[in-house]
Amino acid sequence: MQKLLLKLTVWIAFAGFLAGCGGTSDIGKERAQEIAFSDAGFTEEDVTRLHISRDKEDGEEVYDVEFTAEQTEYKYEIRSVDGDILSVDHEAVQNLEKADKDSFDHNGSFEDLQEQEKMPDAKQQTQETQTQDTDTAAQLTMEEAVKLVLDRVPGASKADLKIEMEYDDGRYKYEGDIIYEQREYEFEIDAATGDFLEWSEERR
Repeated sequence: MQKLLLKLTVWIAFAGFLAGCGGTSDIGKERAQEIAFSDAGFTEEDVTRLHISRDKEDGEEVYDVEFTAEQTEYKYEIRSVDGDILSVDHEAVQNLEKADKDSFDHNGSFEDLQEQEKMPDAKQQTQETQTQDTDTAAQLTMEEAVKLVLDRVPGASKADLKIEMEYDDGRYKYEGDIIYEQREYEFEIDAATGDFLEWSEERR
């Protein structure tokens, strides 16, 4: 009987050892967030548009930590096993809080976007056509587009929003996203009518 109990005890201990060896350590989302904030020099109160997701990169489990602070968007890739920072990207973003509703130059943007879309040179068009296209291109101002989007996400602010005007498929539209409370909302708005062309929501 004693031998049986001894064997059983040894077997349980060995099984526990194997389970421990087979387990994979993980720093967790909160620790990944702390590492990114510490490296960038910010606290949670300083940032907006925060979202953290787990992914696999080159066979390694990683945490993608993204946030915006001081008009800069940060993207961190952190190894989930030991917390090593594998990559850091940062990019300046527009501050919508300071953007003036009339700061968007329709004429200049119209020509720039035409060139990007490889449309005919604006100089080859008549002045009447240019004026008509410009007037109908963006009846909706940037400020009005921002309000339409924020009205759909109660609690979100301009700090959580990224928006820009694009020319695509023969029309102007506002497109961008809101990241708020671990949800990402993507949208497209017809700049001539104010209608939403696309709206999607994803839980982060």
